[in-house]
Amino acid sequence: MENLVRLWLTEGIPYEFRNCPIVFEEIRAWLGRRLGVCPKVITIIGSARIGFSIAGAKYGRPFNSDSDLDLSIVSELLFERLSDTFTKWQSEYCGGIVHPRHEIERQLWDSNLEFGNRNIPAGFFDANKIPTYDRYPLIQDIQQAMWTLTRKLEVTPDLTPPRRSSVRVYKSWSILVSRLTISLFRTRHLIEGRTHR
Repeated sequence: MENLVRLWLTEGIPYEFRNCPIVFEEIRAWLGRRLGVCPKVITIIGSARIGFSIAGAKYGRPFNSDSDLDLSIVSELLFERLSDTFTKWQSEYCGGIVHPRHEIERQLWDSNLEFGNRNIPAGFFDANKIPTYDRYPLIQDIQQAMWTLTRKLEVTPDLTPPRRSSVRVYKSWSILVSRLTISLFRTRHLIEGRTHR
């Protein structure tokens, strides 16, 4: 299964860029410069990679303008910087230095704390789980890059503009492949469960 994941879910030209593969490379180069990583460690997963979703209840849904562009970056250095930023945010939130603006945001922050404490030890984290405050410039840089990327894709011919772009940072390639393999197994079991009803 891991061989399948490496071959089809992390490498090659993604479905979204099938008509303009050089744009994919240009985007990776641009994003790499913005975030200080080698373009080679940037990849796309999800429905933009293969043309349809393999995620649970969304299985089979084609990539379209309501879909997200899910990027993955494999960089131990960027992961450690993100982990340090999470630790700082957690300390400042729990210490009353930063405050959510309303109850819904408080619930979201609490959920994001759980997400970080569960997944950072596992070697991955989503940049959008930390507020884009001036106190967290790394998050501002990443989120501004994601916003700009989405705007760029909206005006690029031969592409389906995504609803938004997001990035998950992984400590290593083995962790990325392992997480995608787990997701694929879960989807397979879900589909098999449906067909046996």
